[in-house]
Amino acid sequence: MMYKNKVTTILILRLLMLFLWVAATFELVEDARRMVHVIVLNKLPPGQNFTVHCKSKDDDLGVHELGPQQAYTFHFHGNIFGTTLFFCGINTDYGNGVYDIYDRRRDRDRCFICIWDVKQDGVYGYREGSNSSDIFLKWVKT
Repeated sequence: MMYKNKVTTILILRLLMLFLWVAATFELVEDARRMVHVIVLNKLPPGQNFTVHCKSKDDDLGVHELGPQQAYTFHFHGNIFGTTLFFCGINTDYGNGVYDIYDRRRDRDRCFICIWDVKQDGVYGYREGSNSSDIFLKWVKT
């Protein structure tokens, strides 16, 4: 009788693990199918430009110069492993830095339209649908 209970318990645990694996895989595939849009806005004082250079492990999006009130945008599908990461180097007269601009672990439930404002004191990130920033990335002094 004890042997039968062990076999039943092992079978139930294996079925539970299979169910959890299928559910996690489905979630990752769904994430990979959704398009993510990143928007970087120049909110510096009038006449101030900056450069932005965004990359992922696989893609180098090049260097772009943004004039007053201009925006740089890019979009992508996440990978099925749930590890998508884009980082951007931003250079201004006020400071510079390299920041994770999209990190799937942080941003999956935060935004599919991810907006970043470049200002005098740093970079501000906004949760989708919010007018107030939830991330502040301070400049490294130049």
